[in-house]
Amino acid sequence: MKKEPIRRRAREAALVVIAVVALALVVASCGGSDDNKSSSSAIKGPDINAQGEGKLNIVDWEGYTDPSFVKAFEKDTGCKVNDTFAGTSDEMFTKFRSGGGGQYDLASFSGDASLRAIKSGSVAPLDTSKLTNYKDLAPQLQSPDFNTQDGKHYGLSFVWGANVLIYNADKVKPAPDSWNVLYDPKFKDKVTVPDNPIQIADPALQFFGADNPYKIDQATLDKAKSKLKQQRGLVRKYWVLATDFEDLFKSGDTTVGAGWPLMTTALRDSGMNVKEVIPKEGVTGWSDSWMLAKKARHPICAYKYMNYTTEPNTQSKVADVTAYSPANLKTCEVVGAKRCKDLHIRDTNYYDSIKYWETPTAPTNYRQWTDAWAEVRG
Repeated sequence: MKKEPIRRRAREAALVVIAVVALALVVASCGGSDDNKSSSSAIKGPDINAQGEGKLNIVDWEGYTDPSFVKAFEKDTGCKVNDTFAGTSDEMFTKFRSGGGGQYDLASFSGDASLRAIKSGSVAPLDTSKLTNYKDLAPQLQSPDFNTQDGKHYGLSFVWGANVLIYNADKVKPAPDSWNVLYDPKFKDKVTVPDNPIQIADPALQFFGADNPYKIDQATLDKAKSKLKQQRGLVRKYWVLATDFEDLFKSGDTTVGAGWPLMTTALRDSGMNVKEVIPKEGVTGWSDSWMLAKKARHPICAYKYMNYTTEPNTQSKVADVTAYSPANLKTCEVVGAKRCKDLHIRDTNYYDSIKYWETPTAPTNYRQWTDAWAEVRG
């Protein structure tokens, strides 16, 4: 990565975050907020042509506020971007709501947290007439269930992608085509996977036939938990930040893991011979949305940033950093036909093949998943 965040996070703190989020989800599912109910009143966003407030506070995934494209935004708008990275959706959700809200203006929520944010009442509906690139987004990303409720758009789709299998091609031979490699004793102490309860969906999909791996019964949850416990003895470290993953590969501590295209790109840029593959058992993935805090202190700068980062030219630069798929179809005109194909920008079949993150609510709920993950981690 071009940007190295400050390392922090003890194991105990991570468990506290998970527990707090699990409790928040239960509360939200029991009643939630009335803010997302349909209303006849039109949503009015700020004047996007007005002078910005001079500052923009964002909690996001690594790569979404990279200097390679943020500096130009700051120069053009006068909106100084202050970013804080999150390693998991739970952490992003908790940070976004810290201090009663208002600390951050924007968050780049994935589908397993966006509905939580809506139900908690912490995000504001967006005025799509002020979102200058909205009509150029892929049709499936204009009003997806994970950011649109009761006809109100609470999020602007940004980028999306799959959770891929990444491996050191100099060390892992033959080239793997199955997730089974992450459970192979041959790679004991050379495996890394995300430290995240949503990881339970992966074995549910890949080994236990779950069509929707986020809606699994207790029996399937128990099977997935047992499978992950078997893997635990092979894991060198459960990663939280993308840079954690990258450091493990660079040091040689790990040679194979579950990660994101962002890591593949960063490791290749560092000179490593790493490759990624979508194994034959299928993949989970994520589709990320910019979401505006209900108590945002810098809404003009927030709208300006949402518009800037969904422009084709900026979407291309985001893809340069992350290798994620842009939401704006017109990005193909910027990157060219080959890269448009490689990034799957207009490939609806590829998009539909990914099982995108959702927050589990039934038959098993997220609290049960966090309890199961705590058992896996030991």
